[in-house]
Amino acid sequence: MNNKGSKKNFIIDYVFFGIMTAVIAVITFILFKNQAEWGVVYHNSDFAIDRFHSDMYAYMQEMQGLFSGYNFPYPIYFKLSALFNIFVSPETSVALAACLLNTTAIVITKISFDKLLKNNKISDKNLLIGLLTSEFTLALFFVSMVIPPFGIYMGTKFRYVGIFSPNPYQNATYIAARPFAIASFVLFLNLVEEYENNYKGKIWDYIIFSLMFLLSTMTKPSFTLVLGASAVVVILVRFVKAKFKTVKQSIFLGLLFLPTIIDLLYQFKGVFMATGGGEGGVGFTFGGIWLQYTNNIVSSIVLAIAFPLFVLLLNIKRIKTDHRFRFAWLFYIISFIMAFFCFEKGRRAVDFNFSWSYMYGIFFVFFESVIVTIEDLKDKNKKRNVFGLLEMCAFLVHLVSGMGYFANMFAGNSYY
Repeated sequence: MNNKGSKKNFIIDYVFFGIMTAVIAVITFILFKNQAEWGVVYHNSDFAIDRFHSDMYAYMQEMQGLFSGYNFPYPIYFKLSALFNIFVSPETSVALAACLLNTTAIVITKISFDKLLKNNKISDKNLLIGLLTSEFTLALFFVSMVIPPFGIYMGTKFRYVGIFSPNPYQNATYIAARPFAIASFVLFLNLVEEYENNYKGKIWDYIIFSLMFLLSTMTKPSFTLVLGASAVVVILVRFVKAKFKTVKQSIFLGLLFLPTIIDLLYQFKGVFMATGGGEGGVGFTFGGIWLQYTNNIVSSIVLAIAFPLFVLLLNIKRIKTDHRFRFAWLFYIISFIMAFFCFEKGRRAVDFNFSWSYMYGIFFVFFESVIVTIEDLKDKNKKRNVFGLLEMCAFLVHLVSGMGYFANMFAGNSYY
């Protein structure tokens, strides 16, 4: 295809993507604004009024410097909201900040998909591929756990709680951290491919990764805990595999995490240390917190990641050959371990805050599984095309569930 045709396809793709992203921005802003204005559960402790239930009220208090009853030592979302609050109301401010960051995450994902598929020899000049990545990108931000029909939750107590969604639109700090988390995830996987042979090259790539990782931590540390632990595993394994000959390279890559580690230590003091004579720190359990929300953890896992599990089943050999796909599953497994074994001691144990890390695990295993699905759909092997169609059908099950789930929240009903 000539450059003129390629440019035309690019314009058509990104015009479509831009229009749909703008529509999503408007819809999510309305949801966030309603959560801020009408989510009055904190005003009505008896739950007499429970519309648009979310944490927005506490976030508005934090943004205004008022006591919210919680510790939020991660300021990015609140400072951005405070900037908007100079010009508009507190409710509009927190909604605008969440909407802007969510929209940024969508754009970063589209650009990442396009670049990754181009690197994997999937033509970036094909209009169908461009539109396919646009559609998968937009859909990725609406997929949820599978919600079986007729209220049959397959051994679980709730449609959401205990199962969890890759898109928890009731939690603005998760949404706010996601653009930095996606950038960090993609950049780390790019760097880990080359740092052993070229750790002094492309210095700005390393600096940008370190900055994005720090910003993610300063917005919500849940992603940071999982990526940090996953990175340690990967670096150590590669270090041993290289017969301990990559000391300088491994130390250099590890230093990129230092700003984030310092910030995490500060956050640990604010979040996990006991206050008012209560118990503090991180405790360990055997699924104890999780089992308060579900009767069947296995069923909850399947409902949460049916699509990625199906993609893994059809592409099990990729675990050996595709380092990105392998890392996504490592990331998910570590996020699961954290959610299953760890909990926050004290009065907030019941809040199950390590579940946010698990939801990042779900999101990124979806992220990489989408790439595999697109590659299967465009493979020259007809068998792989059939696999791609089956994988897309599994994805659509999550999307249909997610659209219904989002619509229910948009109408003001409970997310759980």
